[in-house]
Amino acid sequence: MDAPAAAALPDADSPLTPPSTVTGELWTLLQQNRGPVILAYVLLIVENLLRLLQPFLLGLAVNDLLSDSYRGLWWFLLGHAAHMATQFSRQMYDTRVYSHMYAQRVTRLVCTQRKADIPTSRVAARASLSRQFITFVEQQVPRMVTALFSVIGAIAMLFYYDWRIVLACLCIAFPVFVLNAIYSRSVKKVSRDLHDRWEDEVDVIGQATDEKVATHYNSMTRCWVRMSDLEARTTGLTELFVMGLMAFALLVVCRIPNILAGDIFAVFRYLMMFVQGIDTVPRLVEQFARLKDIVRRL
Repeated sequence: MDAPAAAALPDADSPLTPPSTVTGELWTLLQQNRGPVILAYVLLIVENLLRLLQPFLLGLAVNDLLSDSYRGLWWFLLGHAAHMATQFSRQMYDTRVYSHMYAQRVTRLVCTQRKADIPTSRVAARASLSRQFITFVEQQVPRMVTALFSVIGAIAMLFYYDWRIVLACLCIAFPVFVLNAIYSRSVKKVSRDLHDRWEDEVDVIGQATDEKVATHYNSMTRCWVRMSDLEARTTGLTELFVMGLMAFALLVVCRIPNILAGDIFAVFRYLMMFVQGIDTVPRLVEQFARLKDIVRRL
């Protein structure tokens, strides 16, 4: 599938006034490309619905095979094939849509900033930084949707098997939320330092002494290390709660009277889906915090 033909380049005499918030900037991008983006997100939702069905169908296949029936196996294969077809179609379509969005946006940005007599080095850096908005829409928003399906969908499906596991999942949600709120504030400060140095990079390369070049890149390295350390600590603490959840689920599921092997397998696949959704949160928080600093500059 192909994205619509590229729109005409924006008139340099009609600069775009950038929104003052990340959500405003993202909303403008989506509004300007409403039709293609809606189709991309429809494909994304269908893909996640099919993914959510897979553990249930796999458990059904296991139970049926243990009873010498192939019905569940055929349903599982059909669901898996439908999921793969939707996933591959969406990935190919996304590349076309979001590449067009980037070309349109960065052209508008460069024309606007040149008219405002912004130094070329800063325009180049900001053009590079602006790519992160498209990357966020193309990669992080789908990850966010997938994480929501993983968390909410897994909880809904787990309720079908045992409500006590759902209660345990909800109990770890609050401490994970607090951890990520702290992480968001910390990573925003690091992002500001990193982007300050990024905007000065061309000037440093062209004019600074060898010692200042080394200082510049060592400072950028420290920013990346600080950001990585913050993410590792948040993820590590989150995993402690996840470990307790898995242990509790083992105790509950294995004591359910007359539970089938396929049902046990399905429960833990849904638990892993829930955990994967939780693990995605720190990365999304980091990306959103960086965008908040970028939109302030643009």
